[in-house]
Amino acid sequence: MPGKLKILVSAYACSPGRGSEPGMGWNFVIGLSRYHEVHVISEEKFKLPVDEYLAKYTELKENLKFYFIVKKRNKWLRKIWPPSYYRFYRRWQQKAFKLAQKLDQAEDFDIIHQLNMVGYREPGYLWKISKPFVWGPVGGLENSPWKFIPSLGLKGCLFYCSRNIINFLQRQSLSRPRKAANHSHSAIIAATTGNALLIRQLWGKETTIINEVGQTLVKQNGLSKRGEADAPLRIIWSGLHTPGKNLPLLLNSLATVSFAFECHILGSGEMTSRWEKKSMSLGINKYCKWYGWLERGKALEVMQSGHVFCITSISDLTSTVTLEALSCGLPVICLDHCGFSDVITENCGVKIPVTNPSKAARDFAGALERIYNDEHYRQRLSEGALDRASEFTWENKIEMINSIYSSLLEE
Repeated sequence: MPGKLKILVSAYACSPGRGSEPGMGWNFVIGLSRYHEVHVISEEKFKLPVDEYLAKYTELKENLKFYFIVKKRNKWLRKIWPPSYYRFYRRWQQKAFKLAQKLDQAEDFDIIHQLNMVGYREPGYLWKISKPFVWGPVGGLENSPWKFIPSLGLKGCLFYCSRNIINFLQRQSLSRPRKAANHSHSAIIAATTGNALLIRQLWGKETTIINEVGQTLVKQNGLSKRGEADAPLRIIWSGLHTPGKNLPLLLNSLATVSFAFECHILGSGEMTSRWEKKSMSLGINKYCKWYGWLERGKALEVMQSGHVFCITSISDLTSTVTLEALSCGLPVICLDHCGFSDVITENCGVKIPVTNPSKAARDFAGALERIYNDEHYRQRLSEGALDRASEFTWENKIEMINSIYSSLLEE
């Protein structure tokens, strides 16, 4: 581990008590501040929660200093043209670069780290400063599997077809990501193996793989057991109800099984009503319980009461819920792509080959059938899930980043 360093971090999204990108940014900078003096440039909308947290935990201020920059927004324009977000985000990054130059003149940083947002399209400009530079975790380079897109409905099909085409063109043509990646004294962190392979292919750069999400382990009151051999298998699914989360893949598989089950579905969104109708048309809605959005503690209670967790998403990085499921001791069945491929192993779950929707539904059904029929196997996977979750703590991720810093400074 390197000695105490002075680090400048660009974390556009960074806030305590949040999930997704803000939570990721916060957990990384808090972890780094335990070892280094960390200066963070973030967006103005996160100032209040950050200030309130630091006012409560004043000891953190010794190694942690924030600088906030306002990002201009045009909500009307974004509604009619969502990609307009990048125009305003780029302007924020330009302001962050100017501030970073001034801060570096005053502080003389050892390392500069472009932390988030995770997407590769906007690497910022901090790589132009003549200091060792780290970028990542980087994601967003992978396309969704083409064979699954037609099954997402008209809106989903149009969206993911367009996204795949645009993503292919942008990753070939955008120049700034390539320049940032090939900074003379730099290191890149890839969010997934798939992104690492594409970074090597497109930019000729080797990476270290660190998933963008981490986990604070969930307190366990013992692993759930099915009890009687014919007791229903409690299946948990959780996520935003949008086409890409692809819940119908699981519903289609459940319509073919012969064992007793309960499907507990967390979350809500634009597809909820359509998915409920789908479960009715398949004749399985009486076995499904739709919770909507629950406060995190209650959602974890539902998960801890389950026997297995299913992930059907066709487009994600890793997803926090994956690690939460493992921390609850739930075996995970997922498609073998995105960040799920990196997290789930044969010791904690089952990865379903990304073939086509019909074959994948049959494979999901087969995996669930085995878990239902072999409680010893399910218990072994549950124990493996807890072991696997312990490998993805924020502390472990910070250790990996410290190793990257050390290697970069030794070059």
